[in-house]
Amino acid sequence: MHRALAAWLTARPWRAAFASASAGALSAWFPFPFVIFACAIAVLVLLQFGLESGIAIAVTGVAAATFVVVADLNPSAWVLGVVLLGFLFGLFFGSVALAALLKRTGSMNLCVQIAVLAAAAIVLTVHAVLDDPGSFWLPLVQEAIEATADTGLYPESERGAIVQMSARTMWGVLAALSLAVVLGALFLGRWWQSLLSAPGAFGREYRRLRLGVVLGTSFTIVFALLLWNNSTLLASLAWVGLPALVFQGLAAAHRSKARGKLNRGWLAAIYVLLVVPLSNSVITICALAVWGFIDNWRKPNPQSA
Repeated sequence: MHRALAAWLTARPWRAAFASASAGALSAWFPFPFVIFACAIAVLVLLQFGLESGIAIAVTGVAAATFVVVADLNPSAWVLGVVLLGFLFGLFFGSVALAALLKRTGSMNLCVQIAVLAAAAIVLTVHAVLDDPGSFWLPLVQEAIEATADTGLYPESERGAIVQMSARTMWGVLAALSLAVVLGALFLGRWWQSLLSAPGAFGREYRRLRLGVVLGTSFTIVFALLLWNNSTLLASLAWVGLPALVFQGLAAAHRSKARGKLNRGWLAAIYVLLVVPLSNSVITICALAVWGFIDNWRKPNPQSA
């Protein structure tokens, strides 16, 4: 099915443009999973045809998303609209930049490492420039929490603490979500392209995924310091490390499956648990992050590919 979809998208230029515009428009209302799909189309086209084609598809998706956001924007919520557009622009062109790097170098590891470093650099820059990074998000988080008052999701006595805690690390959460989307789009687009040109190549590349010593050591230090000093910066950087380790955990799971140590059913169960009710998905994410952290320090096995 996915090979047929990739073939359809790349058979005619207008098909990829139409699909990117449609997914881009929907991503303005429902960012997940439509934004990943839209960005993945740009990645596929870039890897298959070149940088100019990939940029054109990304521009199509961004233009559609911008039109929907502007048309649906409440004048009193213009700040939220600007943030959403900035978020979408970063996702589309971040995916294109990583795809261009992958096409030039052929190194999936390098792309992942650069993406993680970029997300961490954004968090560091925000905390260096803003005296109180959480204050930017405070009114937006307050409004979002109050909107759920009728659902009883957050007890009234705890809403103030939840607002403060959420606003405090929101830059880190946003960076983590951006990293997850950009890498997810890169992986999906590369998988589609490999189905057309070299079936099985993406699987081999992904199973070799590794953050490396520098990033592994950096995140170890961040997590260790966070136990002693619960600073906003450390908490935000820890959020950046979470999706990076989860992707490495998934790579370790696929490696175990390729070696015959993990049943295919268990691998499928992992993916199902990532998208089912919140409590299960949180547990699965944490388990994969721990697995990825441990796996990063293991000696690479040439036979794992």
